[in-house]
Amino acid sequence: MARKKKEEAPAPGSPAWMATFSDLMNLLLCFFVLLFAMSSVDTAKFNELAQSFANTFNVFKAGGAFFGDGNLVANGATQLNNLDEYKATMGEESDSDEEKDKIYENTGDIDKIIEHYEGKIVEMEGIIEDLKQSEAEKEAEKQETASTMYDEVYELINRYNLGGDVEMGMDKAYNYVKIDVKGSVLFESNKAEIKEDAKPILLKIGDILKEYDGFGIEIIGHTDNVPIKSGPYEDNDYLSAARAIETAQYLIKNKNLDTSKISFSGKGEREPIDTNATDAGRKRNRRIEFRIYTPMK
Repeated sequence: MARKKKEEAPAPGSPAWMATFSDLMNLLLCFFVLLFAMSSVDTAKFNELAQSFANTFNVFKAGGAFFGDGNLVANGATQLNNLDEYKATMGEESDSDEEKDKIYENTGDIDKIIEHYEGKIVEMEGIIEDLKQSEAEKEAEKQETASTMYDEVYELINRYNLGGDVEMGMDKAYNYVKIDVKGSVLFESNKAEIKEDAKPILLKIGDILKEYDGFGIEIIGHTDNVPIKSGPYEDNDYLSAARAIETAQYLIKNKNLDTSKISFSGKGEREPIDTNATDAGRKRNRRIEFRIYTPMK
């Protein structure tokens, strides 16, 4: 039987390939060190990266550090129950209500969470009450202002003897006081030219509006629902708009009203104040409306 050849003992020391590999690693390390030394670090991006890591691995939303001198991690996760005691010394924290809510939610202390949110409810109820009181005061002030304006305009209408040609009203929300002038007083049927005998009446209206120069003033033309069959205007919308424009231009020219405060429009038959089923109702609906807006509109 042939004897088994004895295996040769390995050479002493590290294998030859390991020395080559170590040299390669050293060269790579030197290469990357040189790259880093020649590069410029974007501080903003570096801070964003650091902040991202802090937010991901930190117990604090705002990125406070929990390594080093802090007690939170050193004493174990049970310290989370006392998180509110550490938040002043464990890094920066946002002062927003949302962040504070999360701090309390993370404590795990049900009594503290309930107490925290009960306090917020009381605070919100106080704010709501203040807002309601403020709105009520504004509404009362607006009502008083509109009522005073109404009385003043009523006296002016009586002073100028316009009672038979106009009607007065006030917005339900106290946004404006209005004067309605009958359309038949100012215009011929299906026409937008102001009648000569109506111009003195319109000038008196202008004197009243001049008392409120600087207030918002709107001039609106209205018609009944009878369709237009002839004349220069296609329908009641065109006719009402033309009458409003003619009225506004006449007053601006003759009373020098502030054009930046005056607007005009035509509503056609869309906003009647009476029925269109009777002749008397249709006469009331054919009108020029002057709205004097309260300063608190």
